[in-house]
Amino acid sequence: QINSDPATLFVTYTGARSLVPGRLRFDTLILRSRDSNIEWEARLEGVSVRVRLFDLLRRRFRAGSVRADALSFRLRERLERPEATPARLARFPRIAGFGEPPLRDPPAPPAPPGDPWIVVVDDLSVGLVREIWIDSWRWTGAARVTGGLFLRPGLEAEVLPSELAVGRGTLHWGEETVSRETTGSVRAALPRFDTQAYPGNEVWKIMSGATSLRGTLDGLAFLAPEGGGPRLAPGGAGTIRARVALQGGRGSARLDMEAGAVVVRLGERTVRGAARANVFARRIDFPGGSVAFDGTRVRLRDISLEGAAGAPWSGALEARQARLGLKDGSLDVHLSARLGDGRPLVALVPSGPPRWIAGLLDLRDFEASGRLRASRGFLALSPARAEAGTFSIDADWREARGRRWGALLVRKGVLSLGLGLGENGTSVHLVGAAGWFAEEGRPGGLRTDQPRGSDGPVRPSR
Repeated sequence: QINSDPATLFVTYTGARSLVPGRLRFDTLILRSRDSNIEWEARLEGVSVRVRLFDLLRRRFRAGSVRADALSFRLRERLERPEATPARLARFPRIAGFGEPPLRDPPAPPAPPGDPWIVVVDDLSVGLVREIWIDSWRWTGAARVTGGLFLRPGLEAEVLPSELAVGRGTLHWGEETVSRETTGSVRAALPRFDTQAYPGNEVWKIMSGATSLRGTLDGLAFLAPEGGGPRLAPGGAGTIRARVALQGGRGSARLDMEAGAVVVRLGERTVRGAARANVFARRIDFPGGSVAFDGTRVRLRDISLEGAAGAPWSGALEARQARLGLKDGSLDVHLSARLGDGRPLVALVPSGPPRWIAGLLDLRDFEASGRLRASRGFLALSPARAEAGTFSIDADWREARGRRWGALLVRKGVLSLGLGLGENGTSVHLVGAAGWFAEEGRPGGLRTDQPRGSDGPVRPSR
């Protein structure tokens, strides 16, 4: 009866026995379910269940208590075809009984919801959690879990106050190891909700709970999902600690990371050194679709730029104001930095400006500030300013639709130089550079989102 609609809810088991009606034991018990947004599977071993038999007459499988020796849990989001890239699918868990890749069903006229069996677990306790694999993130180790749930497949769900107490474990992102020796706890709850109204990651809008986890830091590949992100050199493992508090999808979080040997590729250049980051998500607002990271700080030391002259240097970067848009991935950050010299700025400038700019920037005790805007297909550093002593650079730079453009004003004492970065290469302005730079800020200039000759305005996502 429970398996009358196996595409929605399927239960299988081995070693089933019952000496007293309503009290069941299984060697293994596997529950598998899916709706329009997700697919999941829970594998339990050494299971003892107390079933309320009269609830079966109402198509309700209600367990007053579930005790299990071990659990492995897998969940994955169903994707649209363009989202199902080979790299992303390679990180997703496999779930027997469901097709590959896990695609959303094509749009269809609304169908009656039917009358699926309801699954209720009032009191769940598992002595050993071996695996939790959700999309690209896979945790393996030893933990205990307690809690409960309500599930009406395809219609309603609820997570009763639940806790995962982590004794030890390893966190992976795809094949990359992120953290070992993880310990701490995760608590969460979801009120009863319409699964159609809160598809996929929309459930974060109603999530409540708290997290406190710590462990080693072994990799940061997840910061650049398509590759090229920070790597930790052999022997450079650091530490990581995460704390989160949410109530109804709103709250705060803090992430502290430290690593002694980070390797970062910036275009064709490689930067090596040590880093410490304090990430403050002071205002998490999932219902509003944004996270504010004001006050986030990154400290660097013993930084060397491959192929650049000079001794290693240190520096600090702070996001005075920062907002991440959760719907479109847009980022708006006001940055300030103190650097041992100007060489790291060279690595961030795209190819095109004359190479002798690198010599101009090889300065000590460099201070910089600017605003960075990024969204799908658009990147802008505007305005930005860097200075050291009597030397300064004011800059505006953008990239969109495969085009790059911008303007630089370089000052040294009473001397000034203007550089225009456009489709036709670099233009140099030796006379009236300050006036030329100001003029390029007018509509159609190189310091605007719509430069002259473009085929329409570039509108950053909001």
